[in-house]
Amino acid sequence: MFRVEKTEDNLVPRVADADAGVYLEWLVTGSRYTTEVFELLTESGGIPFTTSRESVVDAETGLKFTLFKFNTFGSAPRSQSRAAHLVNRTFSDENEKQYWMKNAVEALLVFGTAFNGLDAPYKGFTRVELNNHIYTLEDFGYTLLHK
Repeated sequence: MFRVEKTEDNLVPRVADADAGVYLEWLVTGSRYTTEVFELLTESGGIPFTTSRESVVDAETGLKFTLFKFNTFGSAPRSQSRAAHLVNRTFSDENEKQYWMKNAVEALLVFGTAFNGLDAPYKGFTRVELNNHIYTLEDFGYTLLHK
């Protein structure tokens, strides 16, 4: 399971599943609702990707939530200094890509809106869309720290 941890430089934390050797690093964003660049770090190398996020209102509860959607997976713009090191990633097949995307979904949910996914004010505060399915922390067996 993922958790938020400090990095050696203590500047920007990362989301880590240390047991699995998988880490999510947030690299850069243009503004609150534009493309964000992340890198999923694995034993086999980094996987850059971009997301967009939007504020949505849940039709059933009336509560607002943040919805992440993937723009790219395996590539990302390298024009920003924090993203200049990125290398595009190719996958052996669609199954491998989907496996890593599912890991990225889980990590993004723990990331939340800014490394606060496990500390969200209510269930479903952050959601991620993948393959026309919207995931929440509960889909991965997490419970919130505060309810």
